[in-house]
Amino acid sequence: MLSWVLTNLTTTEAEVLDIDAAFEKFRARREEWEARMPNIETEQDARFQIVNVMLTEVLGWPMELIKTEPHVQDGYVDYLMTNGERNLFLVEAKRVSSLLVDTKNPAVGAYKTTGPALKSAASALTQAEGYCSKTGTPLCCITNGIEWLAHWSIRGDGRPPGEYKVITFPSFDAIASDFAPFFDLFSHQGVTRRTYKTHFNQFEGLNIGAGERLRPIRDPRDAKQLNRSDLARDLDPVFKAFFSSMSGEDDPEMLAKCFVESKESKDAEASLEKIAKNLIENIQMVSDDSASSLQDEIESAVEFSLKEFVLIVGNKGSGKSTFIDRFFDLVLDKPLRERCLLLKVDLRNSDGDIRTVHSWLTDELTRLAETALFASDILTYDDLQGLFFRQYQSWSLGEYKHLYETDKNQFKIKFGDYIHQIRENDRKKYLDNLLWHATGARRLMPCLVFDNTDHYSKEFQEAVFQYAEGIHRSVFSFVICPITDRTIWQLSKAGPLQSYETKAFYLPIPSTKEVLQARVSFIREKIQANDKGSQQYLLQKGIRLSIKDIQAFAACIEEVFINTEYVSRALSWLCNFDIRRSLGLTGKVLSSPYISIEDLVRTYISGNQLRVPEPVIRKALLLGDYNQYNSESSDFVLNVFSTTSENLTTPFARLSILHLLKNREATAEDAEDGYLSAAQICTYLDAIGISESAVHKHLEKLLDYRCIEPYDPTATSISDDTRLKITASGQIHIEFALTDSTYMEHVSLTTDVRESPMIDQIRQIFEGRRGKLSVEDWRRAVDLFARYCVEQDTAFCSVPDIQAYEGQLQFRREFVNRWITNVER
Repeated sequence: MLSWVLTNLTTTEAEVLDIDAAFEKFRARREEWEARMPNIETEQDARFQIVNVMLTEVLGWPMELIKTEPHVQDGYVDYLMTNGERNLFLVEAKRVSSLLVDTKNPAVGAYKTTGPALKSAASALTQAEGYCSKTGTPLCCITNGIEWLAHWSIRGDGRPPGEYKVITFPSFDAIASDFAPFFDLFSHQGVTRRTYKTHFNQFEGLNIGAGERLRPIRDPRDAKQLNRSDLARDLDPVFKAFFSSMSGEDDPEMLAKCFVESKESKDAEASLEKIAKNLIENIQMVSDDSASSLQDEIESAVEFSLKEFVLIVGNKGSGKSTFIDRFFDLVLDKPLRERCLLLKVDLRNSDGDIRTVHSWLTDELTRLAETALFASDILTYDDLQGLFFRQYQSWSLGEYKHLYETDKNQFKIKFGDYIHQIRENDRKKYLDNLLWHATGARRLMPCLVFDNTDHYSKEFQEAVFQYAEGIHRSVFSFVICPITDRTIWQLSKAGPLQSYETKAFYLPIPSTKEVLQARVSFIREKIQANDKGSQQYLLQKGIRLSIKDIQAFAACIEEVFINTEYVSRALSWLCNFDIRRSLGLTGKVLSSPYISIEDLVRTYISGNQLRVPEPVIRKALLLGDYNQYNSESSDFVLNVFSTTSENLTTPFARLSILHLLKNREATAEDAEDGYLSAAQICTYLDAIGISESAVHKHLEKLLDYRCIEPYDPTATSISDDTRLKITASGQIHIEFALTDSTYMEHVSLTTDVRESPMIDQIRQIFEGRRGKLSVEDWRRAVDLFARYCVEQDTAFCSVPDIQAYEGQLQFRREFVNRWITNVER
């Protein structure tokens, strides 16, 4: 029974996969350990042959997080595991012959620290506890390589340490039988996620909240997809195709012509054009005497920094890639454009491996350069000789002069072998020759664009910038890197941008409203310009509609989204200004059963003015295709009041996190100061009564819904040192909770809640009207739900009336003032 309970405490599929891989490594290593056991005698033998391997290979502790023998008062810790500046876990190792567990019970067990089962381990436990106290480490392990003891020594729960229990694995057999809890207790994943606490609580009889059942006011089984008319169903694939075409992913013309210009983008265009013109003129001013002298002159020009490294800065959705494409295709004068060798590398096509990114970039740029410079896919000998003409001349006049004069064919064969070796074994040198050839022989300016680097980790981005800077220094070139504003200040504080000389141009993020206006206007112009063949543009996208139908669609979009300020802003913020996601959400809202697209089209064709009440649009945004809010089907709108019986806490937990991060960002002196680590968030909220485990669970959910973002854009999970900040989506969710009656009405009915008289009153209202609530009914239901939230918050939390917690008090006051009637102010 104990084994079953322990094994079933692991939770997610990802964890199971990690455990499976770790278990296979344990099984393989166990055979080796048992075979060598007669020769493993000393503590050093146990550490070197078993403990080191168990920690790194089986339990997944990265080497860089392990300190060995750090000195503390009165001793040295055998192993101290850290995460950033925090100490997480320490291990005290003993020789294999040292008995730790006195009981003969072969199974996993839990025994009091002062009990008879751990008498032999008493001195080791005392030693480890002392190290934990001196280093502030909560969890420790005592092991002789075979027996493994887990001890959560620093609790802060007010109980005497003698009441604590130690979880023991007395043998390799016990570890194999209950590997899941062993992994949770000792692995890097388990310690950083604190899954070990669950096992200790289980053994010590602490099951908080396990007996309390939460349920929503409205039964989730009542959630149903609403029926749509035949016309609405027929139009659904058309709408999907329409909004897909509006995203412009397969239409470079739309992307370029619908780019939302700003003062900043115009200034950047003018500056880039001036830079390009100056660089090209530098090439044109070089002497025409010979290819050799031309190359000499270009090398001189490079030495005098006649080149540029430009950063296009903007957040995701600001159109950085589109700006660059548009600049070279539409903005740059055609004569100048024809003098550019544009090589645009999309880093999204790489495998993201930092170890191979330099070679991947070289291969990709080589492929692009060969395609742009030569007509055939296969380069001829003459093509290659032209690339290496300077070396060819050097050989013919220097060390191979006599071979050149006596046997020119043999000379060419030898030179061909030389080129082959470079193409195969020194790809970077070959690329340099391609770029020098473009400049020296073709008088083209290499324009190298490294796009979408910000999809990867900071270290990966640094590697790309270092590579780009290397080319920039060695070859006459115009290097352009689109980069997010967050990435630029990360790398400028600790990375290659500290030492690189670059020019930066900032692009602001356009609103969804501006983008929709531009793209709807573009589609209308295409329709009007084509007249008789006006359908052909959209037929390529799979849309088979008449001119009037397309115009009606455009009119609907304008009315529903462009002319409704709050809705267009909410769409932008929920999607964190990502235009692709914004257009996808726009399509979902417009096709919702709550908006009668048939009536809108019919009204438009009849010549009457379109009107869509804003509450209807809000309802479509919140409910989608369902008759009630369904968190499972909502990818954008999160229930900020949700909590669970496993981590029962205040319904304001998520709002407390969001407000903390909002206040942090508002008071930060620079962008980096706008972040808080998960550990800081936990410490701050623990003081008012929101537990660390609850905060971590809510942080993970907020991250899933993009209401918060990590400092490292590639991070998908949260540990103590994960730095986080609020996003635009998080900001709009605060606004929903404090101002949006539609959000409050429908979320209140589907939030899992504890039983209380106020909840019973809401159920009576809802059941008495059979779901058909009047305006006054809704107002009363929201009032009761708000009172319930405040009551629960008071039960779980106590917010001190001091300056450090003023933000927490403020949003609670705003909530009361907005939603609760007839209350003393």
